[in-house]
Amino acid sequence: MTSFHDPQREVEKLRAHLAVHDKPIGFLIGAGGSSAVADMAGDVLIPAVDALTERCKQVVTDLGDPYPTVYQKLENEFETDHPPNVEDILSSVRRKIGAMAVGDRLAGTDRQVLERIEETLRRTIAAAAMPAEDRIPGRLPHHALGRWIGRIPRSFPIEIFTTNYDTLLERGLEDQRVPLFDGFVGSRQPFFSAGSLMHEGIAPGRDWARVWKIHGSVNWSRQTMRDGTKRIVRGEESDTGELILPSFHKYDESRKQPYVAMLDRLSRFLTSREDAVLFALGYSFGDQHINAVLFEALDLQPRVHVVALQYGELPLDGQLVQRSQQHPNLVVYGPTSAVVGGVVGGWRLLEPVDGTTAGLLDVPFDSDGLPDPDETPLTGRFRLGDFNYFAAFLDGIVDLDR
Repeated sequence: MTSFHDPQREVEKLRAHLAVHDKPIGFLIGAGGSSAVADMAGDVLIPAVDALTERCKQVVTDLGDPYPTVYQKLENEFETDHPPNVEDILSSVRRKIGAMAVGDRLAGTDRQVLERIEETLRRTIAAAAMPAEDRIPGRLPHHALGRWIGRIPRSFPIEIFTTNYDTLLERGLEDQRVPLFDGFVGSRQPFFSAGSLMHEGIAPGRDWARVWKIHGSVNWSRQTMRDGTKRIVRGEESDTGELILPSFHKYDESRKQPYVAMLDRLSRFLTSREDAVLFALGYSFGDQHINAVLFEALDLQPRVHVVALQYGELPLDGQLVQRSQQHPNLVVYGPTSAVVGGVVGGWRLLEPVDGTTAGLLDVPFDSDGLPDPDETPLTGRFRLGDFNYFAAFLDGIVDLDR
């Protein structure tokens, strides 16, 4: 890696994007946005996808014969370099259930076994996404996002897309008195209205943040009306996991509806204007349907920008790095390297940090120490891929604007 990117210059670009009042700004928050939170004992509050996958596999295995064998067959169906995660398995099980007739067998088993695996997986996921109240810390990185939204005036509402099932995001915004709209309308039993995502006149004004939970939520459920029709309502959190990870395939129309509507909303956010900026935080680019929307928008709108802040190292042969080399408007920041303007490079300060700029880089960039105290460290780690550091970065912007 012979090229370098200056973290100071990139941080200034980030601040400029976040300070602009007259362009659409959105966030795509993945599992890393929740797993970044530690509970009151210092443990991870909500497990990341890999840890959750192991937990779900163990719970299914503990059901006893024939469940361990069936689960292994489900895993073996995926021909990838990495084992499938629990979301892959759950989607696969739901597709099979939707395709099975009475007496059919898939993955070496019958519908009854697959239905129990499906129920076990979603209940385990939902339980993990509903930590006990006494485990939730009083200070969340989501609070900083709420403070920033509430402090900065906008011509357009902030739009937050998330794949998380938990309600930490809603908690953070509500604690900061930020009004939010999530596609549900009504008072007694708010119900999902796809039209509110398509027609701005139905949604509240620009001072309301938009929160779009693409993969569903632990506080969504299905309600059967008196006439036999079904609709999705929002209420108390539930460990049934009834409306988490809706499948893109036709498994259940009421389950599918929000997923399709929110993907369409993401597409329109990125393509309706040519100057939108989307910050991806805690998102590993593992959802191919979301990725397809992002990459298509980057093709259609060369002035639209997606800024991907990654917690882990950037694999040079991975999809994200390869795509960012093809799309200069996809900027990727990792801890030790970045892709800016289609160029892969490591981090290196072009100029030594002085007393004026040191404070601006305290949170985003951790400079390497050098044996000689008279030398200025020019290399280090970019830390904004960690949602906690990004939250502190937002708080710094709010403080600077006061």
